[in-house]
Formats: sequence, structure tokens, C-alpha cells
Amino acid sequence: MNSFNFNESFLGFIDDCELLPKDFDEFTSTVRLRQLFLALSNNILSTACRFTKYEQRRLRKFSLKEAFNQKINSMLPNRVPYTAKHIKVFNFCKDSTKIINSYKNSKSTLVVTSNKKLLDVAKLISLCYINNKFQFILDKNLLFHEFVYRKIKKLHKDKTVKDHGDSISITGENVDALKIYTSWKNIQRNKPDIKDELEYAIKSIKKENYSQVYLVYPKANDFKRHIPVYVDELKNRTYIIKAIPYSLRSTIR
Repeated sequence: MNSFNFNESFLGFIDDCELLPKDFDEFTSTVRLRQLFLALSNNILSTACRFTKYEQRRLRKFSLKEAFNQKINSMLPNRVPYTAKHIKVFNFCKDSTKIINSYKNSKSTLVVTSNKKLLDVAKLISLCYINNKFQFILDKNLLFHEFVYRKIKKLHKDKTVKDHGDSISITGENVDALKIYTSWKNIQRNKPDIKDELEYAIKSIKKENYSQVYLVYPKANDFKRHIPVYVDELKNRTYIIKAIPYSLRSTIR
């Protein structure tokens, strides 16, 4: 059975416990690592809230639990109705009112609903209560994938950029199609751990006719330049495979 380390696979917080990545690149302090998480979580929380650059810099001084508490409180309406008959006055849906009141009254059990009309603050509160605990945790590979996808889409507005879930593709006129696989790993230049991603790259070249495949990882102290990769079983093909360091520094600027 493959080993699974929860603390290394997820980022975020569970009550007072913070799950932060280990020091890498320019992220050498807790406050920077917190800001990194707040910035990356924007890509997942976009339908409920967004931490502005100002909020990221201010809230990174607090624990992630307190940062999310402050964000929720900043989004709360000035007054929340406590009875259903007042809901129309404030234009709240019933479920939003219940969720907000439960949060304000420090109740551990919140409304679970698929109501699409929830206020943004009610959505955020619901996302932060799992198994009756105040927590918000995300798979770090998902966070990194979303970050890379959005950056690439912004950089290549003249091309077609698609998110395939497990990969990203870039196509366009007069350019070679490019496949990108992302993974949050601590890459050591002299001994990179890229076996799994390399298998995906070989499959893309042999079965999907991509001539270029990039394996993208977070830039780290020992991984600052791309690494060309050569595979014996592809020696009769024209191809490019590279392990690419991708900087996350824009999140702390």
C-alpha cells in the first residue's frame, strides 16, 4: 500500500492546527507561508470570497483559523435576523440566515445545504465547517494546479489553454501542442523524483501525439532551472520533455 502523509498532502488549518508547506524558495517564514495559502485558496474560494492583497498581508500575521474568522466577520451583514418573518426585509434566504446565526452563536452544527442562493458569507462559513470542526484544508496539488493553470491562461491569451483535470494543454496556430503536468513536490536537481509524471509524459507523446511535455513543480532552492529529460523508449521520436520550476513568488509581492 502506498504511504500517505496527511500533513504533507494537504494545506490549511484544522482548528488551531496549521498545515503549512516546509520552507522553500522565498517562503522561509510562517507569515509568508500563510500568505501563500491565502493567495492560492482564492482560486478555490472564488465563488464565495477573495482575499485581497491587502488582506493577505494583514491577515498573514494571524493564525489561519483567525484569518478566516476575521474574513468571515468582515463579510457579515450589520444585523442578522433571528426569525423567518424578517428574512424578506434583509433579502436573506432562510438557509443563509440559519448558517450565519449558528456561526454567530458559536454553534458547532451548521446547516448543510445545496442551496445555490446562499449569501457569499454563508457559503464561506459552510466551507469552513467540516465534521463540526472549524477547518479549511485543500490538496496542495490541486492548489498548485489551479495556480499554474490560471497563470498560463493569462500569459497565453492568443492560444487555446484547456484544463483537463490531470493536465493542462496549450494549442494554437503555427505552434507545437504542449502538454503540462503539475505536481507539488520538492524536487532535488541531482535526483528528481519524477517517475509518475514521466509515465504520463511518455503516454502523451506516444498515444496523444504531443511533441512537447512539461513536468511543472514549485521552484525551490535546489531547483531553479529546467531539467531536460531523455527516455530510451522514445529515442526514435522527436520530442521534448522538461522538468520545469514554477515560481510562486507572485503570491507574496
